[in-house]
Amino acid sequence: MSFPPQGNKADVSTLESRLTAARAGYLDELKAANIPADVDTLKTRLSATRAGYMDHLNRNRPDMVFPSLASDAACAIVTLPAVADDLDFPSVVVDDLPTGLSVARADLVLVIGGLFDTSGSENQIDQASKTIRVKASDGSWGTDDIVALTFALNALQTAGDAYRGGPVLFGGIDISSVVTGNGTYNFRSENTNRSEGVTVTGASLEALDVFSIIRVWFN
Repeated sequence: MSFPPQGNKADVSTLESRLTAARAGYLDELKAANIPADVDTLKTRLSATRAGYMDHLNRNRPDMVFPSLASDAACAIVTLPAVADDLDFPSVVVDDLPTGLSVARADLVLVIGGLFDTSGSENQIDQASKTIRVKASDGSWGTDDIVALTFALNALQTAGDAYRGGPVLFGGIDISSVVTGNGTYNFRSENTNRSEGVTVTGASLEALDVFSIIRVWFN
């Protein structure tokens, strides 16, 4: 006659200590009769509003950064005028976004490598509420564009005939209603249709080595 290994007694004792009466009760809750009622309770508690709260707790959304190309002619010099006009900034190509995910948020970051005044006098943004707007490449200015960045009054201040380092400007505006996925996106300080063309106090202010960057967060 064979007997089970002596180690089995220790195993049984361990199981008895772990499977307390309270834990046995937890297992009983998993029986089939209880599950439908539990699901109904969860449906009541997890309302659409509370689901929204949980979405906002998703602070670790993956993100990607898409810069304009250095070979883009618009990157070299963007001359800010004294008289409002349409002024194009470098376009950005968004590609290779993960499939099956949706864009949760996107915004513009404008990088200016340097500023050079050619007017001979102190130069700066001379009006508030002047913007850069964004549209998809197949859209139209005046109908399919939204604000991506608003310039501050007196920003980009540069002494006459002087050179200074440029800033990094964060748009801080969610542009995901336009930047919905892979595609090419255009940026412009739009005056013809929106009357928002950026202007400066001097005759001209050269923004050098300008890059547009789209940051995309997705679910």
